[in-house]
Amino acid sequence: KRVQVFAQDGTFVTQFGGGGVVDGRFDEPVGLATDAEGNWYVADTWNRRIQKFGPSYDFLASWSVDGWSSQSVVNKPFLAVDGTRGIVYATDPENYRVLAFKTDGTFVATFGRYGNDAQSFTMPTGIAVGEDGRVYVADGDSHRILVFPPLQ
Repeated sequence: KRVQVFAQDGTFVTQFGGGGVVDGRFDEPVGLATDAEGNWYVADTWNRRIQKFGPSYDFLASWSVDGWSSQSVVNKPFLAVDGTRGIVYATDPENYRVLAFKTDGTFVATFGRYGNDAQSFTMPTGIAVGEDGRVYVADGDSHRILVFPPLQ
């Protein structure tokens, strides 16, 4: 239940966290993303929150996620950061949606619902943000990647 950090050559650098419910600790840490300032965001799945850490891995903030209620071992949330717009995106696989927050934890938007059309998901898992701000979501059960415009 720790996040371990390695250099590009595979050399161990440090670790942070540990099991628990207090700030800076995790219960099923899965999704991980960084922003342009070097801050780290961790999907603390079973504590139903996103935690933010500084470039030196010091705890900065956390905010609740209205979702992630399942303790499934296969459907995990992932994170991506749009550093230009200051938005943290989080997948919510079993609620078939993507959540968006400002980097301070303020809720911005949600999009998606269950389905196979161009605005829906059957199991959104992986997520990434392109240099142009477009949001790429891997919809695992539908075997496709959906592309969305950046939030403003």
